[in-house]
Amino acid sequence: MTLGKRIKQLRTEKGISQERLAEKLNVSRSAIAKWETDGGIPELGNLLQLATIFDVSLDVLAGNMKSQDEEKIPVSASHSRYDFGNKYYDIELEGWNDGVFDVFILAEDEDFLYYQKNVKNKPVYGMIGKMHITSVSPAKGTDTERNHVIRVDRDYFCNKPVMIEQVKREGLLKGFFDFRDDDYRNVVISVFDSSIIRLQFGKEINLSDVTKIEELPD
Repeated sequence: MTLGKRIKQLRTEKGISQERLAEKLNVSRSAIAKWETDGGIPELGNLLQLATIFDVSLDVLAGNMKSQDEEKIPVSASHSRYDFGNKYYDIELEGWNDGVFDVFILAEDEDFLYYQKNVKNKPVYGMIGKMHITSVSPAKGTDTERNHVIRVDRDYFCNKPVMIEQVKREGLLKGFFDFRDDDYRNVVISVFDSSIIRLQFGKEINLSDVTKIEELPD
C-alpha cells in the first residue's frame, strides 16, 4: 500500500473529511488530495501531525513506503519552523550512530532537524542529519512543557563550542575501532558552506558525514 492510500484509509477510518484534515494541518484541501493520490509527499512536520491525528506511530503511517522500492522517505527542502506539538520525541539513527531521546523538535531544513533537550533543567540545542535518521517517534511517558524556546538554525551553532558526530562507516569492526569523532568533541564551527563545515584552525568536515551537532552545556 502506498503512503497516499494509507493516509486516505486512515482518514476514512477516523471519519475525517479532507477539508477537516486540511484545517487540522493548516494546509489546503488540494494538498490532502494530492497526498492521497501519491502526487506529493507530506513534509516531516505534517507526517508527525498525521500520525498524531490518526493515533498511529510514524513507522505505521510511513513505513509502508519502503515496500515500494525500499526507499527512504524524502523530506522537502524547507527552512520553515513547524509546530511538532508540545511533546517529546525519540530520534534514532542508522548503524552505530547515537540518536537523541526525549527532545523537542523545533525546526527543519533540507539537511537537518533542529532539537532542544533539557540537561539539568537547562535547554541544550542540537541538529541531527536527516539522511541518517531511521525513525522519529513520540517519547513514551513524557509530559512537560517547552521552555526557553528560541530560533535555531545552522548559524546558531557557529562560533561556539560544540561536539560533532560523524557517520560510522560499514566494516567488520565498525563501532569498535572507529575514533573519527575524538577530535570533534569540543570544536568551534566557523561557517557552513554548501557541502562543507569549516572549523576554526582550518579543519573541514563533509556535511553529508555529519549525524549530529550539539552545543556543549555550560
